[in-house]
Amino acid sequence: MPKPAPPVRSAAGAQPLFQALPCAIALAWCLTAPPACADPGDDAPVLAPVRVKGKAAGPDLDDDSRKALRAIPGNVAVISAQRYREGAVMGLRDALSRTAGVYVQNPSGQESAKVSMRGSGISASSGLRGIRLLRDGLPLGRSDDLGDTIYADPFGAERIEVYRGANSLEYGAATLGGAINLVSPTGHSHPGAEWRMEGGSHGYLKGQLRAGQEFSDDLDAFASISSFHSDGFRQNSEQSVSRFYGNIGYKFSPRSQGRLHITSEHYRVRMPGALTLEQMQDDPSAANEGALQAGTRIRTTPRWHAAYRHDWQIGAADQLSLGVFHTGTKFDSPGADIRARYDATDYGAALRHEVNREPGGHRNRFVWGANYSRGSSDNQAYWPDYRPASPFLPAPGAQLAAIASRRSALELFAENSYNLSPAVALVAGAQATWARRLTDNTVLPLLSAFFADGGASASYFGFSPKLGALWDVAPQAQVFANLSRSFEPPNSLAFHTQAGNLRAQRATTLELGTRGGAAALGWDAAVYHSRVRNELLQAPVPGNPGLPPLAYNADASRHTGIELGLRGMLPLAFLPGSLDWNLAYTWSRFRLAGDALYGGNALPGIPPHAARIDLVYRHPSGFYAGPGFELASGWDVDQADTLMAPGYGIVNFIMGYRAPGERYRVFLDARNLAGKHYAATTDYMVDAGGRGDAAVFYPGQNLAVFAGIQANW
Repeated sequence: MPKPAPPVRSAAGAQPLFQALPCAIALAWCLTAPPACADPGDDAPVLAPVRVKGKAAGPDLDDDSRKALRAIPGNVAVISAQRYREGAVMGLRDALSRTAGVYVQNPSGQESAKVSMRGSGISASSGLRGIRLLRDGLPLGRSDDLGDTIYADPFGAERIEVYRGANSLEYGAATLGGAINLVSPTGHSHPGAEWRMEGGSHGYLKGQLRAGQEFSDDLDAFASISSFHSDGFRQNSEQSVSRFYGNIGYKFSPRSQGRLHITSEHYRVRMPGALTLEQMQDDPSAANEGALQAGTRIRTTPRWHAAYRHDWQIGAADQLSLGVFHTGTKFDSPGADIRARYDATDYGAALRHEVNREPGGHRNRFVWGANYSRGSSDNQAYWPDYRPASPFLPAPGAQLAAIASRRSALELFAENSYNLSPAVALVAGAQATWARRLTDNTVLPLLSAFFADGGASASYFGFSPKLGALWDVAPQAQVFANLSRSFEPPNSLAFHTQAGNLRAQRATTLELGTRGGAAALGWDAAVYHSRVRNELLQAPVPGNPGLPPLAYNADASRHTGIELGLRGMLPLAFLPGSLDWNLAYTWSRFRLAGDALYGGNALPGIPPHAARIDLVYRHPSGFYAGPGFELASGWDVDQADTLMAPGYGIVNFIMGYRAPGERYRVFLDARNLAGKHYAATTDYMVDAGGRGDAAVFYPGQNLAVFAGIQANW
């Protein structure tokens, strides 16, 4: 979870959305009521097909999804909401943790998660950097890709697409980590109403009502309202989150349709802070003493997001899409060392054109587009109110810093896939990025160690080409390879330091892999190696762990990894039904390369080995039950490699029943049955000196049991 103070790392915060309840209930009733203008004899509306990238085998994917997957020369995945909604869903971790190559953990068991793919944002204890967060291809977070997983509510998704690394060029992104895209439910894909309630340990209670309606062949709508509260298993870890999400789609003609998305979110979250290794192993429920004394917390007022996307079908097989988005986040965060107030607005537009042809009888798919975004944020830092007055310290509530930052980016991208034969395709593409960062800082000496005083600006340009190949070695097996570059400018709040402006992170990545299989055995496997220059890292201010971390560039580093996903459905000879099994294993080796001080030391923050194994028995009646195992090796906490977080293994268990026709579902979801004390994430340190007294460990979820019920009509 974020440190108590920094404006740069906004964590979750919430207040109940009581004001929206009457409107949301009325909208949900309207969506479930029969449309007065509809003709009962009308045919169902016909929509343009939606392309989905995902696993090569699995009961949740249709034929179009599998065909689309085979056009991408890299490791991608799709996660169906039906899968992760079989148990409790407390955040993005519950949706992504069964996917190889995605490291996702909830510090202190709270909703805000650390997400990293291929080493992106490795030094952060929570949130995400170097991963673009999207809804239906349009950004959900800031225009400089600095965000938090609380912006991506899995309850508001029909499925989630994961594009690792350069495979995110599909949407114009060229970051080291890739992109995560939420595909929205609509009135067409989710007709009717659904009510869901979850509850369990540590005062956890969550409710959701969502509904979709086809009013006519041309008009549909979907709406969802949800709210949850948890006291948390740690001191000072209470959280309340309320959300409203809705979309309205209209078909203007058989070849033209648009959809408007509206989101409003309120967060109110207390943050317990990090512990020492001894404290975490002895009593993970304790809070950091400073965080407890200050009542460290964060509260939004509120966060909102609006987007519109319009699609035109051109000719028989081409499609043009134009989208715009506007988002705002405002929060207040009293912490142990400073009180941060943050107000940010981002907006932009995205153009995407897909052209399909068959020159000489060979399939050819060409995609080109452009993304433009702008954003600004006003960040204020104050001396904490709870501190007693002192002639040697600022007065309680005194302002310490005012930072006004601006950001903009223009991305142009193109990708062409040409089939040399029905079994072999070559893919070539590129992305060009122009980014601008500006800041105007007024900083008192107390915070000058992190924020440089005065104004600054910087311009960044990157060109990121990509080459790939696909080979269908068998009807249900494929081999792929790609060579690509990535480019990531620093965010607008951290780019200007006392040492000068930060450089953009650049990397060259080689990826090889295979995917395929059938119901009994399916696989996705990839190996990659990245040579990274100017990697963007963050380290705490020496002697002031509660202050915002210092950002800097590591001259050279190497990221190497293996992503292995195996799954299948095995019939059982002695019982009716089958065993549904899934293995997600990730090996990561992230190291400096020839550093003047630390040589080839490991980059701290992520376990070299991480795995999740799920074994679920499914009876034809709809009953399901089985254990899940999460395993991780120990990992380095500091850059000097003198302190390690211990490895761990935890056992979960799920049991439930899904009625025929999805009329209702009940489930029981038990987490960490053995009550293991372990670190979910750690703060980045430069040199711990081998001492275990550094408060940098964030405990993982303690023993907890949750139950839920869902009804559909």
